[in-house]
Amino acid sequence: MKKRRIWELDFTRGFAIIMMVFDHLMFDLLGMNSFFVNFNAVNRPGFLWLNQLARLYWNSQLRFYGHLFFVFVFLIVSGISFTFAKSNLNRAIKLMIIALSISVISYFIDVFTTLQSFIIFGVIHMFAVSIFLTYILRKIWNNDLFIFGLGLIIIIIGVHIKFWELNYITSLNYKDIPGILLGVKAYGADYFGLFPYWGIIMIGTVIGNLFYKNRYTLIPNVNLSYRNIVLVVGRNSLIIFITHQFILFGILVLIGFLYGYRI
Repeated sequence: MKKRRIWELDFTRGFAIIMMVFDHLMFDLLGMNSFFVNFNAVNRPGFLWLNQLARLYWNSQLRFYGHLFFVFVFLIVSGISFTFAKSNLNRAIKLMIIALSISVISYFIDVFTTLQSFIIFGVIHMFAVSIFLTYILRKIWNNDLFIFGLGLIIIIIGVHIKFWELNYITSLNYKDIPGILLGVKAYGADYFGLFPYWGIIMIGTVIGNLFYKNRYTLIPNVNLSYRNIVLVVGRNSLIIFITHQFILFGILVLIGFLYGYRI
């Protein structure tokens, strides 16, 4: 029997993931002049144009607000999905294992290349810890008003510390790790502190309990194909989340290699 899914959640999650993939593609194109050591010497017009296009996008208001919006949407949907999971403890443990693997792999890439790719507390790490902490809190007191209020406080603290313009440290010291985890400092190729993102996930769990208690779509009259690309992405968001950057970077390096670029 096919598992019943809520199409609007898959669609929203899928669209947010597609926008994230686009954002990371622009990040890779922006960094070409850094990781291709002979970028200026080869001087291919098409690559130069893509690099400039990515620079314009990355420094634009569209990127700034669009990134915040889609991260917010994705985390809300992730919080709603928290209410559907059979075991959020198992889910958190699996994500912690994946997060640790990402840290180990990115560390060795950092050691043997000049890519500066080490990730100590990225989005998967934040998901894992947030889900675990929310699971613990709901075991202590499974009260939506309490969870909503605490989530709102965490978001307000995140806004107060201006999470969008954190102090980015280039040299890691162990005493900086608590600040990185909380979201007071930023470090690495990918970083998502608990403030304010954990709060958004917590509020998402409240929305899930309020509006999706019966685990049924709120918009039943829409009949999208099960093979709709956005729905497919939404159903497979975790594997895409984990693998897409490796795939994007690999394709870019391969194409660059064919045109004479080297890392």
